[in-house]
Parts: sequence; structure tokens; C-alpha cells
Amino acid sequence: MSSRSLLLVMLVLVCLQSCTEAQNGNGPSLCCFTYQSSPIPSKQVEVYKKTQAGCTKPGTIFFLKNKERVCADPAEEWVQTIMKKKEKIE
Repeated sequence: MSSRSLLLVMLVLVCLQSCTEAQNGNGPSLCCFTYQSSPIPSKQVEVYKKTQAGCTKPGTIFFLKNKERVCADPAEEWVQTIMKKKEKIE
């Protein structure tokens, strides 16, 4: 693989990262900077967590069964539906 292709792949991976952990101890520990645009099946979600008020954007972080984290817009109907389903289970 050429170095240009490798660089492009790395750039795409970095751009796809939607959750990040803050680097300083004073800020929130987990924030969303981009949102998942398409709904995810609620069966894939183990738990969710709302981002803290100190984040630049509100967000809901879904922790999936495959150990991935997905940030979603809490105003979206599909996000609220998943959150309600998970609340009923707990």
C-alpha cells in the first residue's frame, strides 16, 4: 500500500471517530463532536450515557455489544426510542 493510501486511510479513521475522552482532568470525561446519522438497532445497545453539560454539544453515547461507542443526537426520535427501551429494562 502506498504511503498516500495509508495516509488517506488514517485520515478517514480519525474523521470517523465520534467520541473522544478529554485530555485534562478539569473538563468532562466523554463528549460527542459528531453524531451517528442513521439509526442503530436497539438490540445492539448494552447501555447508554448522556454527555455532561461541559461538552460543546449535547449527546447520547451508546455502548454497543461489540464494545464500540456511538454518539447520537439526543433530540432525534430514534435516539429517544432506544433510551426509553433501555430505561424499561433497567
